[in-house]
Amino acid sequence: MDWSPFLVCGPEERAPSPRGLRTPEGLGDRLRTAAFAELQAREAFLWAADALSDAAPELRAAWRRFAADEDRHLRLLLERMAALGVRPEERAVSDRLWRSLSACRAARDFSAWMKTAEERGRAAEESFARSLAGIDPVTAAIFERIAADEIEHVAFAARQAA
Repeated sequence: MDWSPFLVCGPEERAPSPRGLRTPEGLGDRLRTAAFAELQAREAFLWAADALSDAAPELRAAWRRFAADEDRHLRLLLERMAALGVRPEERAVSDRLWRSLSACRAARDFSAWMKTAEERGRAAEESFARSLAGIDPVTAAIFERIAADEIEHVAFAARQAA
């Protein structure tokens, strides 16, 4: 998988820990990690829609819609990174999300994994939005917007995994 422009650490390596959120570098770390998660989610939804033959046509269509949402989130984050001078390739990120999702062999398993991933992402985005509200309201609003979309993704995945 070509993850350009991101720099991906090796499969057995951990990505560097994020720096302090109240620093420009730490904010950049969160934006970079979130953007890369959106990219991995987009690719995973598209992969699942094409590869998981047990998925109903309606489920495949929903996954493609969610991929479009993830792409929109990615673009919002990359635009904000560009405005702040944050380079995606500056620090390594992990592709563990992609590897776990693309290892699923059934639609139900994929939905369960994606639900967990989307819940973690939503919680992180809400936390970042709260933490950044007084520091960087523009970035906080982006995280709030993404978290709102993830609520729908989580609810849908929960219904599919049940």
